[in-house]
Amino acid sequence: AIAPPAAGIQRGRSRHADRSAKYVFLLPAIIYLLILGVFPLLFSVYMVFASWQGGSREITWVGFDNIQRLMNDNRFWHSLRLTMSYVALAAGLELVLGFMVALALQGASWGKNSLRLLFALPMLLPPIAVSFTWRMLFDFNRGPLNHALENLGLEPVTWLAGQQTAILSLVIVDVWQWTPFVALAVLAAMESLPPELYESATVDGASTWSLLRDITLPLLKPYIVAVVLLRAIDAFKIFDTVFILTGGGPGTATEVLTFYAHVAGFRPFNMGFTATVAWAMVIVMTVIFFFYLRIFRRIQED
Repeated sequence: AIAPPAAGIQRGRSRHADRSAKYVFLLPAIIYLLILGVFPLLFSVYMVFASWQGGSREITWVGFDNIQRLMNDNRFWHSLRLTMSYVALAAGLELVLGFMVALALQGASWGKNSLRLLFALPMLLPPIAVSFTWRMLFDFNRGPLNHALENLGLEPVTWLAGQQTAILSLVIVDVWQWTPFVALAVLAAMESLPPELYESATVDGASTWSLLRDITLPLLKPYIVAVVLLRAIDAFKIFDTVFILTGGGPGTATEVLTFYAHVAGFRPFNMGFTATVAWAMVIVMTVIFFFYLRIFRRIQED
């Protein structure tokens, strides 16, 4: 039967009204995204080419002055090298220690779930609380670490005041808090591997080392790359630990990029230069991301 023209028109209007209602309901979310997402992003791009001291002061167009200043600032390049070294050392140690812990937890015959929960506690703590706790532990005069060294007949260490030990202290804190994340992620990946491969290899006389080298590690490569990428990106953004433990010192020994942005941009309230440093960090992290993505694709192809 053919529907009367009036009924067809009414049905078309109903569908149009339903479609319009969907857009109306989506409108608040779109406005929210534009106000808190897109607009600040575009404004930060504009600020790279401007100078603004905040408040009611006038925004002045300066062209490429901020970029030129950043490129000519040796302190920026020092902060970039320091940040890359910190990220590489922290993420590398977390991968090695996390993998070892994952192997130990996988081989645990009892209390595996309780051990997982206990081991996950450090990464559940707020970074500020962790930083203040380690600040007390690293204290030169009253810290438990130096007290233990003195009991062993060793000299106390200037953990947070030495040029070399300060950055190592930051690495220690990061490794302590985030090795559990790597360990639990690798453990979950291990438990997802097909047991038939291990059973067949064991029947063929493969040793424990052969199982690890020829089965576990090759199959875990994509997971390992993903975990290292996540940790590298997170470590790249470190600020609160540096602010609480060392304040970027001694000198500029722990002045990572985020702290450099704070010192060079936020303290003098130069929003234009701060935006320039922030976008430089975004570019560096994007390069790292695509580098790891390329490695990930190669591993998948293999």
